[in-house]
Amino acid sequence: MALQTVILWIHALAGAGWVAACVCFVIAGLVLSAGGDEQRDFASGAAPRIVRFGLAAALVLLFTGAVNLVLAGIVRSFRFSPEFGSILGLKVVLFVVMFLALRWTLRAAASLPGDGQPAAPSNALAHRMAGMVRAQGAIALMGAVALLLGLWLMGT
Repeated sequence: MALQTVILWIHALAGAGWVAACVCFVIAGLVLSAGGDEQRDFASGAAPRIVRFGLAAALVLLFTGAVNLVLAGIVRSFRFSPEFGSILGLKVVLFVVMFLALRWTLRAAASLPGDGQPAAPSNALAHRMAGMVRAQGAIALMGAVALLLGLWLMGT
């Protein structure tokens, strides 16, 4: 298997993994009762881990995307079609907005009480978790669009 193919697959899997993690976060966030013990357990345990996984996937996505662009440029003598440039530009904008939402979510996750910290008031926790669920949902939606644009990009 060629290096370009391997890097492309790693890129696609990192994107799909980030989207899947966000979807799992949203599902868990919507199912758990606001301010309840289950939500508190999720907030102190799984939520920060899911968000950190998203960060790792985003960094892999950024690196492999840059490598893919260079490799595609070498193959095409860096002559890209206008359609390629437009789609790539849209994907970059989506990534930046997704990363900003992830950054906000990382900050919110860092402010959640951990195992050794006193519990936050249930309404504050519920409010923070609701914001994180919305952010993760937005990331998942934008990521799905970016993945579909990636398929389109492969055809140009």
